[in-house]
Amino acid sequence: MKFLVMTDIEGVTGVTTFAQAERSEFGRQMLMNDLLAVLRGIKEAGGEAVVYDMHTDGRNIDLAQVDFPVVMGKPILGQRGRGVGDDAGIDGLFMVGLHTMQHVPGALMAHSYLREYDAIYLNGFLLGEIGMEAALAGARGIPLKFVSGDDLGCLEATAINPDIVTCPVKTSLTDDTAVCLPPSVTAERLTAAAADAARKTVAPFVIEGPYEIKIIFSDCPYLYTMKELHPEIFVDDRTVIMRGDDLLATWSQYLGYEKEMVNTCR
Repeated sequence: MKFLVMTDIEGVTGVTTFAQAERSEFGRQMLMNDLLAVLRGIKEAGGEAVVYDMHTDGRNIDLAQVDFPVVMGKPILGQRGRGVGDDAGIDGLFMVGLHTMQHVPGALMAHSYLREYDAIYLNGFLLGEIGMEAALAGARGIPLKFVSGDDLGCLEATAINPDIVTCPVKTSLTDDTAVCLPPSVTAERLTAAAADAARKTVAPFVIEGPYEIKIIFSDCPYLYTMKELHPEIFVDDRTVIMRGDDLLATWSQYLGYEKEMVNTCR
């Protein structure tokens, strides 16, 4: 068994603010607490892993502590090294440190990829990062098997498929407050849940094509930059739409535009 383990930081143990999640030593330490616990569970179940760091610039993991290969730098979907594909031998997707989508009441640091995105729809379904990554994996026959994060992010995962194993490490109270379990407790729970998920059979989350990805921006500098760079994808003042027969290729094309947008705004 071989699993792709994607990591974020907003949903890891103890992190309750974006300042802690973005380039802080505390956030990285808590990421490693949760990631190493999940990797222990995968190993206990007899599995292997490839880790993909998906937070900010994708360079948050302490490689010296990890026994498995780590993809750093956030290569765009479809580029060599991401590990999602029929020919990659991936048996399941694990998501560590995830959070819920934008606008969920009471959710801790709720957002969908960029905080400047107001909403993301795939073929009319409102999805956050958990749902979109599950759909991208599902399009290649790979099931989302495990999600850890705050309680509401975990509920978002089980709404996709109740068979997905979830492990809440904190309970959301507001957008910047939560009841947090200590890392010694979350590590033990994460290891047990990850081992369970590695052994469990879960069906892939499949949305049939052709595909329409709709992204609604908030009023922000990114919006005006994207309008200058790619006005052809806008259907109204704040909404872009991408269409295609292959979900991975369509999303990859948009991620290329997004990277161009972010780099232009720096």
